[in-house]
Amino acid sequence: MKKTLLTTLLVLYLSNALFGQKKEDILVDIKDQMEVIDGYIEFDTFHLDPEEFLDKMPDNAAELNGYYEHERLKKIIRKVGTRSADVLTTFYFWNDQLIYVNYKHKPYLSATNSSGQKVLDYSRTFTKYESKHYFNSGEEIENEKTGSPVSGIALKEDFLSYANKMKGLLDNKFYNRDIYEALQGRWLFIENTDDYIIFEGTIRFNFYNGKFANRLKTRIDDGVLECFFPMDDRIYRYKIENVDENVLTLIDLFSKEEFVYAKVE
Repeated sequence: MKKTLLTTLLVLYLSNALFGQKKEDILVDIKDQMEVIDGYIEFDTFHLDPEEFLDKMPDNAAELNGYYEHERLKKIIRKVGTRSADVLTTFYFWNDQLIYVNYKHKPYLSATNSSGQKVLDYSRTFTKYESKHYFNSGEEIENEKTGSPVSGIALKEDFLSYANKMKGLLDNKFYNRDIYEALQGRWLFIENTDDYIIFEGTIRFNFYNGKFANRLKTRIDDGVLECFFPMDDRIYRYKIENVDENVLTLIDLFSKEEFVYAKVE
């Protein structure tokens, strides 16, 4: 009995040691991969406007940039300004898989304006809280946290699903960049020129009888334009029959109705 117990303990010890060594090796590989990514000097940089990646507008500026090398996303930098701090998140990808996230709360420093009042200087920040998260095969294997979060800012927890969501938005815009470029601007509905649509980035704005009606987020999948409201399951699908510098033709895949628009300079 005693011998069996000792054997079991030895097996557990060796298993843990092997696992620890394996994780150590993985972390070394991740850091090497990050170093390679940071060494790239010819990124194709793509950005999303706040309306494209946020469901509501922030208190201060927001931006999201994706960095592509050899047609694959390598890094995302996302910054969202709250009332009191910037929330800065950096995502690293290797072979389209998330490998690392750096997450920071950076409060604004105070300054004195010309009237002698204390105000926030949004251009000057410091890092009050930072967390580092390492991923392998879709699982978080290690994290490090320093400092304390800024009061009133909810901590981000599910980095994996959010990273994949942001990657999907960027990839959609990047791989369909030529179509999106052709769509930009105002298009009049030829059967009723008081109705028109405007494309700004990946956002579609609808106007009926000359008045704003709604805005929809879009994505393009194999020549099909998918339009949807944030936080809504409904999706409107249109085949892009034609788009050039003068005419846009869309076919509603549900009703089979054809919509023809003329470009307005």
